[in-house]
Amino acid sequence: MTRAASVGPWGRLKARMLRRMSIAGGEALHHARLMILPTPFGLFWAVLVCMLLLLGINYENSLAHALAFWLFSLAVISIFRSWRNLAGVRVQLIADGEAYAGGELRLLVRLSGRARARAIDVRLGNSRQRLEIHAGEGSAPMGLPVALRGQFTLPPLTLESRWPLGLVRLWSWVAIEMPVMIHPCPQMPAAPQGSRNTLEQVEQGDFAGLRRYVAGDPPAHVAWKHWGRSGELVTKRFETPARPSLWLDYEACHGDMEQRLGELTARVLAAEKSQATYGLRLPGQTLAIASGGAHRRRVLEALALFGGETVLPWEVQQQAVASRELAGRAKT
Repeated sequence: MTRAASVGPWGRLKARMLRRMSIAGGEALHHARLMILPTPFGLFWAVLVCMLLLLGINYENSLAHALAFWLFSLAVISIFRSWRNLAGVRVQLIADGEAYAGGELRLLVRLSGRARARAIDVRLGNSRQRLEIHAGEGSAPMGLPVALRGQFTLPPLTLESRWPLGLVRLWSWVAIEMPVMIHPCPQMPAAPQGSRNTLEQVEQGDFAGLRRYVAGDPPAHVAWKHWGRSGELVTKRFETPARPSLWLDYEACHGDMEQRLGELTARVLAAEKSQATYGLRLPGQTLAIASGGAHRRRVLEALALFGGETVLPWEVQQQAVASRELAGRAKT
């Protein structure tokens, strides 16, 4: 899927307002950032208290007075307990593995703060989880569907609680200043006959000297320059068995830009699985042959950001996911 256009002015204004009203990740929730509104059940409770109070006044009924004041006191205690349930909570968001377009971004939400907190709803995008804090910490995995490659800012995370009686809804927004990288969707198309290979294999190994040629030695290991100078046929010797070394070339792939990037991503994963060393050639950028986790991250990041270096808002990702779901429903 190609890159989508950015969100409109209203979407940018809404995101800006949410971020201004949010706290930073890792900051403790405080009363200035806790929003509160009554729930429908809470409004019914308030109407009931008022009716009982009017009934007691009108008919001078002490039992109605007592019940009204008891329900009112219970509501006040419930609101205070709801506020205490969220106050002081800290949020940490941790990326769990790599994410590829068309799949899911896996995250781990970790709450810390009070020794005990109950029924805290965590909402991030279209994903929702209910957490409880035991012994000062609680965590749960979350997944966000993704449809586009690139670097994105996560939407504000919402913490919400209606505990204990559900009379009021308390919530707060947490701004997660952690850009996430979405890599191209790995796809390995069948190459047509006579096409150029995406992989260019290169000999590699730790050179350890020369030895006499033995029948059956690979011609690629024969020291032809030494033979031209001295007339003696010798073979290069390596300390360790040679590992396959590959060049992954954008120009050698087929299809549009997204298909080529998807094929290169699949080649990277295959090279890592076979423990091969590899390099990457993109228009205007070349990454030398290497191996290891840091090299893999650099290569995948180059593929994800190819054609656009800007950090996009998460609303762009949500629009693309919604379009993909609509297209899927139309096909069925």
